[in-house]
Amino acid sequence: MDFQKLKYFIAVVDNGTVSKAAKALNMTQPPLSMLLKKFEEEIGVQLFRREGKRLFLTDSGQFVYQRGIELLASSEAILQEAREYQQDHRGNVSIGCATVSNFSLIPEIIKRMQDQSFNISTHVKEGSTPFILEHLRFHKLDIGIVRNVYNRSDLITTKLLTEPVMVALPPSHPFAGKKSITLEELNNENFLLHHSSYEYNISDTIIMECKKRGFTPNIIYWGTETLPMLGMVKAGMGITFPPKSVIKSIGIDLPPLVELSDPAITTTLNMVTVKNKVKKEAVDLFLTITKEVIEEMEEEFGI
Repeated sequence: MDFQKLKYFIAVVDNGTVSKAAKALNMTQPPLSMLLKKFEEEIGVQLFRREGKRLFLTDSGQFVYQRGIELLASSEAILQEAREYQQDHRGNVSIGCATVSNFSLIPEIIKRMQDQSFNISTHVKEGSTPFILEHLRFHKLDIGIVRNVYNRSDLITTKLLTEPVMVALPPSHPFAGKKSITLEELNNENFLLHHSSYEYNISDTIIMECKKRGFTPNIIYWGTETLPMLGMVKAGMGITFPPKSVIKSIGIDLPPLVELSDPAITTTLNMVTVKNKVKKEAVDLFLTITKEVIEEMEEEFGI
């Protein structure tokens, strides 16, 4: 397969039209159209269905597009690793995660890689679950660390840690000194909850459990990140429900955290990778250290 023609084909799909792709590639439209036609002839597959001046991907074209992105990403990974070996460098790994994981989990992993003299550069992008999954699918990330995501046909989801949900209370709250608290005791509180457009999440469970206990929570704020909500809790604006691992956060002044005893709600931290992607040595080393850190957290939390 001609990699250059494959790149041109992917550019046409990404840009939507041949003319826009030609402009992005700094070439004229006729040569690009001819290259596309030759590419179809070479691989013996009709990639586009033409309706007037518009092009639509065929099912075969969609398959070649998806596999082509994977092939180009894999070839680039091989070249990058070869350069890194020549420079006596163990490589790089790109991670997508929520902000709270970047404060609680990632720093300990980086520290251990430094302690073991792993010459690895870690690139972290913070974002929502849909953002992370999209970047994984387009091979802009090696690993995603997200919560409560179910398997997809093109993704591999591996459980890292199932941990309790805590209750974060304002410093002056009368329950702040308690060891544990029930959901019923919070029926008059202002709730700050996580919003997610991606399937069922912990807020859905909390709302359902509140209704089972005869009340509807007074939700005054919906957010996507835990740390801003913890700041709002410290300011006395309401309560929120962070995962227990938030206590491992570095450089964060947390509000009082109390165990939620009834019901005992848990949340799962998952690792997501793309199927059929060539795995880099740096990624394997990162995952080995991550497993060590998670096992120690499980022991510390007694879970």
